[in-house]
Amino acid sequence: MAKPTILAIFMIVLVLGMTMKETQGQEECHEYYTETGICEHNQCDAQCASKRNGTGRCIAGTKNCLCSYDCKF
Repeated sequence: MAKPTILAIFMIVLVLGMTMKETQGQEECHEYYTETGICEHNQCDAQCASKRNGTGRCIAGTKNCLCSYDCKF
């Protein structure tokens, strides 16, 4: 009875440890780009992808593009 319980606890700790290691350093960073005119989604996304390998979103009704990407520390 004790062996299966100890094995199950060991497996849970092992899986949680591996998951924690994978998620470290995957914080999301943001950068703003100011366009000359109203922000266009395709241009914003392409600029963000080329500069930071991220995804860009326009902030509605402004000239600002919000680039979200994985931080690399």
